[in-house]
Amino acid sequence: MPQKERLKLQENPTGRGVMLCSLAMLAVGVVMVHSAVASVARPGPWYSRMDVRHTIFAVVAAVAMLLLWRVDYRVLVRGRRVPIVAVVLLAAALLTSVLVFVPGVGHAVGGQHRWIRLGPREYSLGFQPSEMLKIGLLVFLAAWLSRRTEDELGSFRRTFLPAAGITGLCMAMVVTEDFGTAAVIAVSAAACMVLAGVPITHVATLIPPAAGSFYLLAVRNPARWARITAMLEPWSQTNPSSYQPRQSLLAIFSGGWTGRGPGNGVLKLGYLPEDSTDFIFSVYCEEWGFIGAALLMGLILIWLWLVRKAALGTDDRFGRLLVGSLGFLVAGQMILHLAVNLVMAPPTGVSLPLVSAGGTSLLLTAAVVAMIVSVSSRPSDPTPSPQGPARSRAKGQA
Repeated sequence: MPQKERLKLQENPTGRGVMLCSLAMLAVGVVMVHSAVASVARPGPWYSRMDVRHTIFAVVAAVAMLLLWRVDYRVLVRGRRVPIVAVVLLAAALLTSVLVFVPGVGHAVGGQHRWIRLGPREYSLGFQPSEMLKIGLLVFLAAWLSRRTEDELGSFRRTFLPAAGITGLCMAMVVTEDFGTAAVIAVSAAACMVLAGVPITHVATLIPPAAGSFYLLAVRNPARWARITAMLEPWSQTNPSSYQPRQSLLAIFSGGWTGRGPGNGVLKLGYLPEDSTDFIFSVYCEEWGFIGAALLMGLILIWLWLVRKAALGTDDRFGRLLVGSLGFLVAGQMILHLAVNLVMAPPTGVSLPLVSAGGTSLLLTAAVVAMIVSVSSRPSDPTPSPQGPARSRAKGQA
């Protein structure tokens, strides 16, 4: 694949805008995490404090974005028969997802195995493989599907079944412990297939098994079903799962138009669980009010518009699919987080990208931003057809 000169950020308004919006959301996250945990005093080393850890990870994420976007994204699709780098990333993600169940390596919180503990226990430092799995799967699907011809994309057996099988494997690694992440993986992978050109009728065949899985893992699971009913009846006094949605609404309503002011939130003082992660938007609304929430959502919408512009601004098939699928993933997480905080969806454990506390999420989302900016910073260079130069010459003669 021929190398093309990389545009500087000064010459790339789309990439520059994505980068600036991402850095702005990182800054909002640092402020809000510090505010959310300000009343929590835990004994231990200075690094065990969540606000300190989050600030360090945010700085590392910002540096990673500013450096990694210079790497040519097309390295992910290189390889004669298979995209080697993309395959290695997916394999590493699957391996780490298995390690969470290994005693002494995996770390359970609230009875759910989602983390791999790193370093001494007192530092509370961990890695969440499901975050890597989401990105690794989409990078692989984008690289693999971009190599398929139009006829191959239309084949149910040669393209759709392998893609659906790999997606199902990734979902199986996390669905029992993290149903929300499994749902995000399924929807994002389906979107990637549709963007690549897989017939929507093929993708629609996933609906029946998805409905069956929802019935078995959500409807038949008392804890998850209680969360769903809590969404419908957040003011219920008989359903313990209604407490978190109710406190979220109280935080949002009490913010009014202008909010209580930075650091002056009340619901974060032990009344709203997961205030720095799953419900950080509610804490933000209480302190910054409706006007602040509108500004944050406007920043998110600008980010999404710029990502869409980056996808449409390249003729490279792989680049367009990579930006489209990763942008859909981040957008889906943002929308789901806001919906949960507004009690329009049951609690799923999905954080707000670039804002919520969580080192793994921050660093991997920074890598996503870097890939998007990398695509926008390189001139259009269509990926060579899998059928070789003959087809290209025929198109030129036509």
